[in-house]
Amino acid sequence: MKRYKKIFTCIIILFLLICVPYFWFHIDTVKIEGTEVYTEEEIKASVFSRKFSDNSLILRLYNKFLGINKLPFVEDIDINYESHDTVVLYVYDKTISGCIKYMGQYVYFDKEGRVLESLPKRRQNVPVVTGIKFGDFAIGEKFKVEDSSLFDAIMNVSLLISHYGINVKRIHINNGDVKIYSGNVQVHLGKKKLYNDQLAALSEVLNTTNDEKLSGTIDMENYKQGDKIVLKQN
Repeated sequence: MKRYKKIFTCIIILFLLICVPYFWFHIDTVKIEGTEVYTEEEIKASVFSRKFSDNSLILRLYNKFLGINKLPFVEDIDINYESHDTVVLYVYDKTISGCIKYMGQYVYFDKEGRVLESLPKRRQNVPVVTGIKFGDFAIGEKFKVEDSSLFDAIMNVSLLISHYGINVKRIHINNGDVKIYSGNVQVHLGKKKLYNDQLAALSEVLNTTNDEKLSGTIDMENYKQGDKIVLKQN
């Protein structure tokens, strides 16, 4: 009889050792900061996709030995354990430089020209690149292009668009000649290696044309810093 009591006592203790930490450290509140690409639901579904990862103790182990599950457009996630049942996820998005349309899909790439993901829908504020021929590509690898100098020009324009927060729906290149389309305005940037001066000057202008729903063309092929920008309205 004493033996059964000892076994029963051991079972109770074991049960308490397992259940109390599990329920005490169960994550009830998740705060998400930083991301502009994904919804809170998408981030939660990714981070807590592994079994029992909704427990802060087990999440710590996953984070230490396996890392956190991250979505394609997420660079990193820092976790702050605010209390026994509350965590804060600081999400750092990757810089999405642009995308190309391929076989009905939008193929997104980062600032290094590395393919991030292929999706059926175009994300807002991500310009579509047209007029440049891409070779074979795979997720996680850089695009292969016939003329790397053309792609370098595209990357320069893409980074500047992101830096200045310009809403550009399309970047088109033809024999090295670059045009961008923002709202109903077409801007001729010309053929250059770097477009820093043009994009720096365009940021406020295009914000105004978009707000006022203006349409027309801007020729900046021979633009020099300080020149006046003229919109030729349609």
